Amino acid sequence: MSAPPVRFGVIGVGGMGASHAGFLAEMPETRLVAVADIDSGRAASVARATGCEAEADYQQLLARSDIEAVIIATPHPLHAEMTRAAATRGIHVLSEKPLAASVAAADAMIEACRAHGVMLGTVFQQRTEPSRRAMQEMIARGELGALVRVSLSVTLYRPQSYYDSAPWRGTWRGEGGGILMQAAHALDQLVWLGGMPARVQALTLTRLHQIETENTAIAILDYGGGKAGWFTISTADTLGGERLEISGDRGALVWENDRLRHFEVPKPMSEHLPSAPWMFESLGGWWREVETAAAVSNDPQSYREIVRAFARAVRSGDASAMLATGEDGLRSLELANAIALAGRCGGAVELPLDRARYEAMSQGLCGDSIAEGFGSQSC
Repeated sequence: MSAPPVRFGVIGVGGMGASHAGFLAEMPETRLVAVADIDSGRAASVARATGCEAEADYQQLLARSDIEAVIIATPHPLHAEMTRAAATRGIHVLSEKPLAASVAAADAMIEACRAHGVMLGTVFQQRTEPSRRAMQEMIARGELGALVRVSLSVTLYRPQSYYDSAPWRGTWRGEGGGILMQAAHALDQLVWLGGMPARVQALTLTRLHQIETENTAIAILDYGGGKAGWFTISTADTLGGERLEISGDRGALVWENDRLRHFEVPKPMSEHLPSAPWMFESLGGWWREVETAAAVSNDPQSYREIVRAFARAVRSGDASAMLATGEDGLRSLELANAIALAGRCGGAVELPLDRARYEAMSQGLCGDSIAEGFGSQSC
């Protein structure tokens, strides 16, 4: 006998929240009970389209007795408050990314969910893509050997009209840093595939855009033990695209625009490098295409996989069934905060991140009220 569907609510139904509502209404593992948005007309419209009820306030949605879990799709500075409110009522939370605006806020989310025995997941739908899964599985099997370098370049061109489309975009109060808003997926991929660095150094700057936050960041990642890497992201760069390189003792992977290539070597670098008799002798090796099914991270199926896995975790009581946990969301957020802090202070920043130091910098840039200025509880 199959388990009954998990009864969901959605908080924030502008943009991605409305899409989540549609997925929940269609999937056999879930049942959409209600949606909430500060824009009552929008909530009512989504409710009509999906056959559920509408609430004008998220607190009213959380007060319902028929809600087991919620998807939070509001601007990320509001996630912590809403997650704590849900947790105290015993409601499981699947949060859109970024998990929060700061590591301290994410810590509070995780602790609240842990204290009340509920699940906390993060919507990192790129983890469902076949080529990215293939990379993770190859690394986990040891096909690359010990990793020595992880490098990722992401350029996401955004004209000024993108930032002008909502008053919170490009502001410290609304975004908590441009890196955090634009690089959530990229940083998750760095950490998921390459692990967490021990320290970072960074250059952050703003060019051409009329915004408060940085739009470009270049970071050096020191993992310790001879492993290093770099990360760069910009919304003001002529070239667009993404390229990820992961190099190990036994080979390397290069992912670029859904194409995955594997560089295989005849002998581990750790054996060849100290013993090669000729000073310019090449390690050698050959490239092969890693065949995987094509996928796009914004494909509805990717989001459905995330929600389906979260529903399984709720029903089974097993957090390992999730594809991305709250702790996963915290790690990518922590790296974003560390890069922002390193760019501001001009020196190396150690990880785990000094929460008080980051909060002091953040509050100085955005003020005390992170919720002020949001006209809508929607992404």
